[in-house]
Amino acid sequence: MGISYLISVKTKNIVILNNNYYSDDDIIYTAGIEDYPKFILLNKNKIKDKLLKLDLIEDVTINKRFGFILEITVKEKKILYYIRSTNLYKASDNKSYELNNMIGIPTLINYIPENIEKNFVNKLSNVDSEILSMISEIEYSKTTYDDKRFLLYMNDGNMVYVTTTKLKSLNKYVDIVSKLENKKGILYLDSG
Repeated sequence: MGISYLISVKTKNIVILNNNYYSDDDIIYTAGIEDYPKFILLNKNKIKDKLLKLDLIEDVTINKRFGFILEITVKEKKILYYIRSTNLYKASDNKSYELNNMIGIPTLINYIPENIEKNFVNKLSNVDSEILSMISEIEYSKTTYDDKRFLLYMNDGNMVYVTTTKLKSLNKYVDIVSKLENKKGILYLDSG
């Protein structure tokens, strides 16, 4: 195989991994590689810089694989909830984004003070995506003794009280509910 052959060979395949919010086409067009450029001339840093301009992309890893395959692995920010009052989506970076209708995302139904919301977003980011998709609505529900309390309305009919410090316990929600033998009610994960 001659050097001139290697220089002229175009990228044979582009593989996009870990993308949920952006389609493969969105990533390919944003990276400017829709015409499958010459493999040897691909600049990984330029591609990465272009992709990092997308709002929801947190990090990008690019590898050139045997067989003239370009592999792009993206790490996206996690969308945590839809803010009803502003029509924006809150992401794990604590920024709000205007996005197309997303399904499986809880809706925040009332206002959260900024200092409380920052901590809430930080802790909610550690909740599994599968559990987040089980929440239909989030209500800030402070009391006189706890200003970090929330009421979560679950898709299965249950309600869950939780504080920001106990949000990680939501990851055990499926186990907790399985012990209730199909009974519906209010779970208090905000104490003890």
